[in-house]
Amino acid sequence: MKGTTNLTTMNAFDITLQRLQYQHLLTPEFRDPSALVSWMGAVQAQDYAASKWAIGQRLKDITETMLDDAMGNWSIIRTHVLRPTWHFVAPQDLRWMLELTAPRIKAFCSYNDNRWGITPAMISKSHKILEKLLRDKQQLNRLQIAPALREAGISTDEYRLGALLMHAELDRIICSGPRHGKQFTYVLLEEHVAPVASLSREASLATLALRYFTSHGPATLQDYAWWSGLTITEAKRGLDAIQDELVSVAVDGKTYWMSPDQQHPAAQPSVFLLPAFDEFTVAYKKRDIQQLLINGSLPPMASLGPVIVVDGQITGTWKRSIRKNDILLELQHFQPLKKSHQPALKAAIQQYSDFTGSPVSLK
Repeated sequence: MKGTTNLTTMNAFDITLQRLQYQHLLTPEFRDPSALVSWMGAVQAQDYAASKWAIGQRLKDITETMLDDAMGNWSIIRTHVLRPTWHFVAPQDLRWMLELTAPRIKAFCSYNDNRWGITPAMISKSHKILEKLLRDKQQLNRLQIAPALREAGISTDEYRLGALLMHAELDRIICSGPRHGKQFTYVLLEEHVAPVASLSREASLATLALRYFTSHGPATLQDYAWWSGLTITEAKRGLDAIQDELVSVAVDGKTYWMSPDQQHPAAQPSVFLLPAFDEFTVAYKKRDIQQLLINGSLPPMASLGPVIVVDGQITGTWKRSIRKNDILLELQHFQPLKKSHQPALKAAIQQYSDFTGSPVSLK
């Protein structure tokens, strides 16, 4: 098969190590959040604090405050763009990506929309109200938007309000704005995100597939379909269009695709404190090869929570408690950490402290 390479020695452990490298965890090269997010295609972001740390670990010399600023000045956009959840996306990618993925997300949401009486007429009416409210670069949060919808006879219980705002994101009416305190705001997309040349559907399918496999590989077609939210047929069309730009390897009866720019992960031990819904865990349909050292003992949701990753394998979990003067980290190791990995763990804790700007203590 064209685009296939003879990587006969690769095994499941090699795959997870390669993913650390391709995802810029082992050797961060980017300094700009927008460039990193564009490289990744998108970064899952329903947990805002966690998603900032996910981006932060993949960048050089970045702080949490700098990422708040990046979202506040629209260098990165937090919106619904893949699957029915929030992602960070680069502004130059927002429109073509939404044009590709929005119909599929709406199909996912149709059952609950019908259940709660979210009709096309209601969505259209809501769009017009939002366009009027947010005109002239207004930045409003949910609590400020809801009264105007209610005055127009639109119920704003938690599901309906969230659904209507998501439809406005999918229809490219609104996007994320700066946070006001702890509240996220919305703005008109056209007033804040510069237009770019549109892509054909075929070009969009190919572009998204290339972004995924070069940044998340080695990965399977099924992994990509899960991550993108596209159908298997659409995902395969994208992969077929870019096969000549990738290489593949068969491991345990599955075909994994990746960039032909072969990465050689560093030999030194690595330890990461990955946040909930990090792309290293959430971006693959099957996550068993990330738990080989603990025999797949973590249940599905726990494996998507904050995890300790040692040399590409999940070996424990962690959680944080924010205190007055520091952040308390509690580490639970399911696999004993070797003495040789202690310096890498210390470096990971220091990186988290530098990122948050707070001292870190261990429980």
